[in-house]
Amino acid sequence: MDVKKSLSTFSALHRQFVIIIAAFVSAMGIIDATALNVALPFIQSSLNAPAADVHWVLEIYLLFLAALMMAGGALGDTLGRRRPLRWGIVAFALSSIGCALADSTETLIFFRALQGIASALMLPASLALINAGFSPTERAAAIGKWSAIMALAIPLGPLVGGLAVDFLSWHYIFFLNVPICMLCLGFLAVLPRPPFEPPEPQPLDIPGSVTITASLGLITFALLEAGRNGAFTAFQLILLLTGLLLLIVFFILQTRLKSPMLPPVLLRDRRFVLVSVQTFMLFAGFQSAMYFLSFMFIQSYGYSALEAGIASFPIPIIVSLLSPRAGRYVSQHGPRGILCVSSAFMGIALLWLSFTTGDYISSVLPGMVIMGFAVGFFAAPLTAVAMVAAGPGRDGLASGVNNAVSRIGPLMGIAVFGYWISGDYAQSLSVALEVSALPAVYQGFLTENRAMMAAVVLPATWPEIVIQNVSELVGTLFADAVRVVLRISALFAFVAAGLALLYRRDDAK
Repeated sequence: MDVKKSLSTFSALHRQFVIIIAAFVSAMGIIDATALNVALPFIQSSLNAPAADVHWVLEIYLLFLAALMMAGGALGDTLGRRRPLRWGIVAFALSSIGCALADSTETLIFFRALQGIASALMLPASLALINAGFSPTERAAAIGKWSAIMALAIPLGPLVGGLAVDFLSWHYIFFLNVPICMLCLGFLAVLPRPPFEPPEPQPLDIPGSVTITASLGLITFALLEAGRNGAFTAFQLILLLTGLLLLIVFFILQTRLKSPMLPPVLLRDRRFVLVSVQTFMLFAGFQSAMYFLSFMFIQSYGYSALEAGIASFPIPIIVSLLSPRAGRYVSQHGPRGILCVSSAFMGIALLWLSFTTGDYISSVLPGMVIMGFAVGFFAAPLTAVAMVAAGPGRDGLASGVNNAVSRIGPLMGIAVFGYWISGDYAQSLSVALEVSALPAVYQGFLTENRAMMAAVVLPATWPEIVIQNVSELVGTLFADAVRVVLRISALFAFVAAGLALLYRRDDAK
């Protein structure tokens, strides 16, 4: 089917369906991760689970999503946009039901892994569907509309988690995915072949797909385990080195294969390399910070799950207003100015939040407002530059790489920052106990349970005044550790702002 004939059957309504499908699918892919930020402490209590297992509930999803994202994008270039997207949505719906019905952390972790695999299949295909459904001159505006809807998921995830925990049950976080999946499948059922989809299937790079999946999987697994345990074991170092070796093998393969999934010319493209590095730094800092902020609000400042979710609500309001305009702006004026300003805004927002006292109006709200401007300005431009740099016929791969980088960032950030926070808290607690007047039995209890940090449950037999003082102590120590993470994340954002100066005016055309 040629483009002219396909255009005659692909109406304006179909193009709206494309934006809705891509936005809803992308939203589902991140709502679960962000909703769990406020729900994890309550899931731990509900399932009576060790802290390390609860941590894996979030990280196992990011692990499989990041490791398989590039393979999912390449599969979309091979089989078309609709088929892998349909498979991924069905798998995501079924795994969501499994998560909702889980009655143990082991079961929940298993189905969360399946969710990650399903997301790796549907996310790159959904974004590539926009490129296949819109002409080159319309894509920037379409991506802006997509990002305006999709970006709502970043702050709405914690809000949904808070509502579910406070008024229903954390299980409903996952049940919510099912009707959205059914809606997307309904839209896909009436969607004809997109007019700008590559007319011939692209060969699937199976060796490259297997190698990059194994490489990213081993690297991220080793980093997560080292972060949880506090140090690298010999086995974890072996896994890390093996993953790095496979990464080298992957790049060698890409130079020798006839139809590589990551063409060497793409790696030599200044725009693609630059936007990938900038995406990694922004998302490593931003999403890691949002993750630990939720814990600080709940465990250090006594926010309820709903209050912790509402704390970031200014972000979707601002993003929905700015993102479509940002998509159009970057196609007309280039990415340099807007990505420099947005990255700097992100750094300022994180710095502000690192000094929060817990009072929402004076010390939280201003930071969230600035962060809303930051996300609204960089979400669409980053995606637009990545898709343009890939060129025609490889938009599925570009989507996969861009999405993978945005997940690898927080995956590694949370693991590394989690390791640092654990060590910093343990050291600060030890120093505080040395100068305290607490009896030895109380100090011993706190030392033995230091891995729980501010979530530690103090025995009801302790005097009320002791419980109050100790709760304030552990909350303060935990908040101090998180503050440093926020400042490091701010530094990442400022570096990303500097990188934006390397763009040229036509880098999004």
